[in-house]
Amino acid sequence: MSKRTGTQPPRPAGERSEGHVVSSVWPTGTDSLTAQLTEGGYHDATGADPALMAPAIARYAVAALTRPGDVVLDPDCGAGTTIVESLRAGRHAIGLTGQRRWWRLARANVTATKARGVFVDGMVLILDRRPGTAAAAATAGLTGRIHLLLTTLRPDPAGDLDGALERLHGLLAQYRPLLRPGGYVVVTSAPQRHPVRHDLLDVPSRIAAAATAAGLAPVARCTALTATVRRGRTHTRASLAQRRAAARAERVLGHPVALPAHHTALVLRADPDAADPVLNQSLPALPALPRPHRPWHRARRDSAAA
Repeated sequence: MSKRTGTQPPRPAGERSEGHVVSSVWPTGTDSLTAQLTEGGYHDATGADPALMAPAIARYAVAALTRPGDVVLDPDCGAGTTIVESLRAGRHAIGLTGQRRWWRLARANVTATKARGVFVDGMVLILDRRPGTAAAAATAGLTGRIHLLLTTLRPDPAGDLDGALERLHGLLAQYRPLLRPGGYVVVTSAPQRHPVRHDLLDVPSRIAAAATAAGLAPVARCTALTATVRRGRTHTRASLAQRRAAARAERVLGHPVALPAHHTALVLRADPDAADPVLNQSLPALPALPRPHRPWHRARRDSAAA
């Protein structure tokens, strides 16, 4: 699995890149998750998603690996940040979920985004996990049309990591046929510790193994920052639960434990030998979002109170 630095040396004139240049560090931790959701006008309940992909991480992956008019799929979209950020970037987006709670919330976020003037197609579907789901997607003409499959490792309801990885493998294997030749897959994961030993688990390597078993080829293992660096110091935005977990780990391990400051983003490809000149460019800087005037749900609530 290759890993390149975020700053690339200039190439001599006329020299062509031999492959896609993937930055190893994504500058996605400038704003806190709360600030990102507020600035993006997301529904207040969006932060309740336990495996929420930060809008900045989704936005960076979409900008890096797709171009306007491409199609992005999240087969387990949760509250729908991946779909919303794809739409804002001018990409068509499809979100799937098996839970009505997230279907309603993701649809609310997509509807609010479209109401603010997004002119690309976006939908959230509630589907089961039977093989017929992929067959229905193929019948709808999506086979070979997805440019980016963007998702995150969602925790198993019982807290079983093996179960979560098995479910992820099933999703990747089921929806891989929808990717175009050379299409990309990005799977993110938050740091996890063993519930008893409290040592840090190598979850990204297990995700990579599950993806490889589904027929995908690893391209890069990247760090998507959830913290920012100011004056040479890292300022984390760990939650109270994360701080308590770190304190418990320190007591068990007997040495200081760093607070989480990043998520891992695994970049994979359906066909690593496919050639596409537009993909042989350096990653762009994280695009800025315009500040919305008023989130739709807050405006409606304020008017009702009046």
